[in-house]
Amino acid sequence: MTGTDPEPPLASRRDSPRTDAEPLAFTRAEFLKGAARAWGATTLLLIVSWAVVTGGFSLVVGTVMIVITSVPAVVIGSPGAYALGRFLRRSPRIGVHLIAFAAYGALVGVVTTAGALITLMGGSADGWAGSIAFLVNVPLSAVGLAGAWFITARRALRLDSEGFGDGVPASDADAATEDALDERYRIIDPDRRRRQRPRD
Repeated sequence: MTGTDPEPPLASRRDSPRTDAEPLAFTRAEFLKGAARAWGATTLLLIVSWAVVTGGFSLVVGTVMIVITSVPAVVIGSPGAYALGRFLRRSPRIGVHLIAFAAYGALVGVVTTAGALITLMGGSADGWAGSIAFLVNVPLSAVGLAGAWFITARRALRLDSEGFGDGVPASDADAATEDALDERYRIIDPDRRRRQRPRD
């Protein structure tokens, strides 16, 4: 190989969908884990925040309402989150993904908050109660979704790194196997044909 030849792509973990062309691709299992993490994180943030805002008055009732309204949010938001992740899978820039998922989380927060207010307040989302609901729910939805994406992506990339060390060029996979065998076995007497035996 000359100095001007391109380097072969690094082989990734066997079950990893990430490649040089799609460095932030993901599997369905990884997406489901991320969706569950986003739901849990956002729900917990909302419960704690509303307990603080109301002085603990809404801790029980508010928790039930938040959990109930969070289920439609997951159903509504998951397809869009999946499509957004697929669209951005070729971009290696973490910041781009964080901004995109934070914006999408805010959008989901707006839609679900508006729906909850219309359902619970008789079709009216105006007034101070509605304003506070949007001020609390929308930023937390953005933080919850973006944070869940970051944690899920970081863990997936760490598993890739741990699964294949520093990475081995795909074209040299056979050489890596031979090196591993050479490390395990050695020839006792190279001048005579004798069987190899494992190193003690």
